Amino acid sequence: MLVTSMCALAVLAPKWKLTFSQEFEGPKGTAPDPAVWARDLGGHGFGNNEMESYTDGNKNAFLNGSGQLVIEARKEPTKGADGIAKDYSSARLKTQGTFAQLYGKFEARLWLPKGQGIWPAFWMLGDNIGTVGWPKCGEIDIMEFLGHDVKTTYGTLHGPGYSGGASIQRKLAGMEDLSAGFHTYGVEWEPEEIRFYLDGKSFGKLTSEDVGADEWVFNKPQFMILNLAVGGQWPGYPDATTTFPQRMLVDYVKAWKDENLVVDEAAIEKRRLARIARANQPPKIDPIKVPGDLVFANFMPGGAGVAYKDNDPGNNGGGYRKTEGVDIGASGDGLNKWSVGWTAAGEWLNYIVDVEAAGTYKGTARVASEGDGGTFHFELDGKRVGSTVTVPNTGGWTNWRTVDAGTFTLPKGKSIVKLVMDTNGPKTNSVGNLLLLNLAK
Repeated sequence: MLVTSMCALAVLAPKWKLTFSQEFEGPKGTAPDPAVWARDLGGHGFGNNEMESYTDGNKNAFLNGSGQLVIEARKEPTKGADGIAKDYSSARLKTQGTFAQLYGKFEARLWLPKGQGIWPAFWMLGDNIGTVGWPKCGEIDIMEFLGHDVKTTYGTLHGPGYSGGASIQRKLAGMEDLSAGFHTYGVEWEPEEIRFYLDGKSFGKLTSEDVGADEWVFNKPQFMILNLAVGGQWPGYPDATTTFPQRMLVDYVKAWKDENLVVDEAAIEKRRLARIARANQPPKIDPIKVPGDLVFANFMPGGAGVAYKDNDPGNNGGGYRKTEGVDIGASGDGLNKWSVGWTAAGEWLNYIVDVEAAGTYKGTARVASEGDGGTFHFELDGKRVGSTVTVPNTGGWTNWRTVDAGTFTLPKGKSIVKLVMDTNGPKTNSVGNLLLLNLAK
């Protein structure tokens, strides 16, 4: 028969079964249940140059007697068992060794603190971190919040080839003040897709397609983490406006499993191989139409010495144009997937542009940097066009900001525009991450 049952084609709606629930009932001042919540301890910065020392017991993590957990950051000299002295104390709780799950829904209801240099997070790490390390274990950041930007929440994935400043990310900006009350933060995690939620509404998703030829490592169980960091490379550091103590209130943490989820490993493997094959194909780079966007990852063909000069060997990001030496990482931008990163003074890139009509064009560049960046400029036939661009501190390697690039006088037809890196930032040792140049009439 040619008639196929609609039931066979249908994807069943999720049937959620509660697998984890902590609602923090108990006497005021009690530490969270140590049979559920393990701790990360000490003040070694945790890869982010954080300023706190994480403690055990009920000093910085305790029940408030009203059904919430309090994670409190204090400004006080603290030295943990690691012997590292810090000026702040806080707590970092995790379910490592007590609860980990592959796929499902994970959610917490939180009241977030605010202030310059305050960095609360609800996130997950692969349960295999002890054997494969980070970032191969995979990291799912369900909620990260920068205390100086109270209207934005971030959802991020870290894995091999897309970690740290090259992570892939979705964010929701322009909301109400998220530090003014409780909100729920969550993810729904399926074999090839992770969706991020605020108050039950999705604000973005990331899929295996977003990592190109890199490994999608979100196929192993992960455990949950709650912490309140003070300072770090991304949020910056406390200043005179930051008050202490700072508190994150946790009303509940829950997880569910979808009893209707069917995982077709053979189909997943087939799609994985097809994705890698697509990502490894040399891209066809057509002349870039002007007016329009000159995406920095789309430099002309020709290889080193013709299309680009890059000071270090290999492609540090590796997700796009893997066989070429330009460092390209995941941008976290919704429209343009790849950006040029790990930039340094003395490097350059060439682009073939096709200008619709001779004349002057207004240039603006999309850039990002975790600190004060460096400078770059553009050339046409060996002569400067536009203005020298200074990359500001945007608060993160994928926090894109539009900056003025000056006026470009361009002839009609095809030309080669050269992007030249001039100076590195004083502390980042990088020009910055570069996404695109928009040329508009």
